Amino acid sequence: MNYRTALVTGSNCFTGAHVVDALLRGTGMRVVGTSRSAESHPMFLPYRDQPGAELDRFAFHQIDLHTQWAEMRALLDDVRPDVIIHVAALSEVALSHEKPLDYFHVNTDATVRLADHARRAGWLQRFVHISSAEIYGACTDAIHETAPLNPTTPYAASKAAADMYLETLRKNFDFPVSLICSTNVYGAYQQLFKIIPRTAIYLRLGKKVQLHGGGQAIKAFIHVRDVVDGILKVLGGEHYGKFHFSLDFDRPIREVVRLVCETAGQDFDTATQDVGERLGQDSRYWLDSGRADRELDWRPHVSFEQGVRETVAWIDRHWDEVARQPLVYQHKHEALADAVPA
Repeated sequence: MNYRTALVTGSNCFTGAHVVDALLRGTGMRVVGTSRSAESHPMFLPYRDQPGAELDRFAFHQIDLHTQWAEMRALLDDVRPDVIIHVAALSEVALSHEKPLDYFHVNTDATVRLADHARRAGWLQRFVHISSAEIYGACTDAIHETAPLNPTTPYAASKAAADMYLETLRKNFDFPVSLICSTNVYGAYQQLFKIIPRTAIYLRLGKKVQLHGGGQAIKAFIHVRDVVDGILKVLGGEHYGKFHFSLDFDRPIREVVRLVCETAGQDFDTATQDVGERLGQDSRYWLDSGRADRELDWRPHVSFEQGVRETVAWIDRHWDEVARQPLVYQHKHEALADAVPA
């Protein structure tokens, strides 16, 4: 890659931290990370938890994209990144019904501000936006990149709106944007309230794992390293527009939890409890990754069984710290809807 500097928004989050890690290990780029929160504990940051990342090329800035836009704009104009990888987003689907304005402020408004400024500034070469499979709604067949959008939650609608805006920039101004849609991304260093790490933690605590709707919703899980590999392949050439990264098979959540139980040596029936379905749960996501295969020579390499083993081992390795961490999502934008950006 001939890029000098990459800026990763949402570098604290699961995918963002893995993007930073890959850039620090596999490229010579200077990497700047931003997040609305202080830099996370090293157990959530592969570039700090595992040796080999060249940390002298990394700088972190605590900036909220929505409420601190003036500071973010100043950072952008100072750093002048060749590449922006935009990961920052609110992503807890169920909560978006209760706080829709927060989701549109962060996922849509902030994306528009960021991309519009980068378009006009003159220094940007590539913009990679992390979208979501949920923009398509539930599906029974594999969804292609040209499929119509059918969001069924405020979260999905906020992501779809951002995608549509970015496509207008690409069509009208040749904005160098690539949009990334993946199914359920998982792996070590993930937020503890997500289904795979949460199951591993609850098994150690002796708590019941609740299966919403009996765990019948079907999901295709893709390992975070495979997604990041796809992002790097996108950056490695003139690849624009939308790309899907997904496995070509899926499984009910019930079977996902069963595999975690087996990996941890626990009895599935004893460890789980069926409960009612959550609001806005789409029954199935299924993305066609044919374009990524043809144009990027991309294929997933981490098996689901390997990924689950790695995640359980990561929980075990950091158990003392895990036991001190909150196990439920903590919303940090209680007053966000009333904020007025500079």
